[in-house]
Amino acid sequence: MSFAKASVLTIDKKLSSHFLILLLISVLIQIWPVYFTQPARFVVRIAICNSLLLLGASAIYRYLPGKIIAFILTALLTLNFGIAFSTWNVYQSEFNTVFAMSILATHVAEAKSMSGLYLSSLPVIVAYFIITFYAIKSLSENLSDRTKTISIILLVGYMGWYSTANWLKKRKDLEVYYPLSSRILTNTPFYTGSEFIIAHRDSALADKISQYNVHYPALQYHQTGIENYVVIVGESARRSNMQLYGFNQDTTPVESAFKHNALIFAHAIAPASATVLAVPMILSKADPDNFTVDKLADNIVNIAHKAGYYTEWISAQGNSGKSNNYIVAIASASQKAQWINTQYDTELLPALDDALKKPGKKFIVLHINGSHEMACDRYPESANVINTGDKYEDCYNNAIRYTDYFIGEVAKRLQSSASSILYFSDHGLEKNPQLESIYMHGSRNPSKEAYEVPQYIWYSQPALASQKRQLGWVPGFWSTANNYGLMLSWLGISTGVENCSSVLETCYQEPTLLPVMDGGRHIFDYDQLRETFSSADKNTPWRKAKTGSL
Repeated sequence: MSFAKASVLTIDKKLSSHFLILLLISVLIQIWPVYFTQPARFVVRIAICNSLLLLGASAIYRYLPGKIIAFILTALLTLNFGIAFSTWNVYQSEFNTVFAMSILATHVAEAKSMSGLYLSSLPVIVAYFIITFYAIKSLSENLSDRTKTISIILLVGYMGWYSTANWLKKRKDLEVYYPLSSRILTNTPFYTGSEFIIAHRDSALADKISQYNVHYPALQYHQTGIENYVVIVGESARRSNMQLYGFNQDTTPVESAFKHNALIFAHAIAPASATVLAVPMILSKADPDNFTVDKLADNIVNIAHKAGYYTEWISAQGNSGKSNNYIVAIASASQKAQWINTQYDTELLPALDDALKKPGKKFIVLHINGSHEMACDRYPESANVINTGDKYEDCYNNAIRYTDYFIGEVAKRLQSSASSILYFSDHGLEKNPQLESIYMHGSRNPSKEAYEVPQYIWYSQPALASQKRQLGWVPGFWSTANNYGLMLSWLGISTGVENCSSVLETCYQEPTLLPVMDGGRHIFDYDQLRETFSSADKNTPWRKAKTGSL
């Protein structure tokens, strides 16, 4: 017997003699991210179910089909842990439906770009797989047949009891948002699957948005003197990192020069901390308290088309199937929608050039990647202008500057015609000094940083010459969930109903409450949130959306 083989056998015997320790370590690793994000009762239930699953797998491990089942079980447990741990490691948050929707909607280029965030989690994930599979093998070799039989009976009994209890609870409270399968998985070591079930269901609901016909009996268009309206939907741009808003670095030279031709919102607040929720609310009548099919179907793309505009959606963000989420459902209401596989946002410009050749009044949406993680991938080397020595801070600020350059290129194409640009970011980012890449999406227990975004309306000189425009600064707080009403006024569209949610209307009044939604669909009042990610936890109270919200 070789020395290497003898060493492996020695290690194997030592590990086998500590099979209960292996079981304990595997379970503890699985509940690691749960411990920091969920109440104790969830942790206990997941730990019990996880232990029974490993014991049950050990009972059938001696047979070939049992080994295959054990391998598949270990792989699924590892996948669940890997998703939950990576989310916690990067965002200090539980995995939720928004993350699941983002994964389902992610295209290959974005997944490749984002992968760098999660590489640090890989060694722990691999270690978990090895420990868990070896725990099953060791339990199979050391437990008595009687113990294995009892473990299977307990597993079946536990799952039967818990499934029945959830079924009875669902019948009693008539909860519509969480399917029964999602409820059951929530308290098992496959709890991330619960969020994917909801995300898949929401994708199906997005189809309903596309099919929902909104009728506008009093719809009217009023001549504005503007031919081209371009909406630039930014991504992950922090207002505080923009020179336009007082930042001490040269991140927005183009936009800073817009001051005399623009209406600039000093304190714009996004309605959600993730794209898949924020953008639909910004472009439709939906808001955090009323996120419903009928409200989402009543969106600015749909109504602009009905008012006689040529509508086109040009996106750098993948669609992964054209009916996968609320954003795509809204985009699909346009006469032409295209998702362009780009490396940089400037690759959308040829499509914009083609769209601007269309005759008549036009409403064009450009959905860019902006400064989404990883920010270092969002601009070419030639745009690496800011170099302070802080790599990821520089990456983010250079990405902001590259978005500024992109906006400048759009403005150049519009400056000789009667045109206008509305730019806003979908949401902000929190600054986490403990994270290597520094910036991250807000999720559980968010701060104000996650919602503070830039917004302005720019007009070309011909547009300013044709009619009087409202310019300067909007000093008060503005929820971008009101952009639907704002864009109606901007486009010259009326529905027969007084539009007091628009700052361009004389009846407008600054809102007293600014509801915002986190990644778990909890609704907070913005003014009650802590200031920054590093601020002390205020245990901010939250509420659920109104009955009927998705």
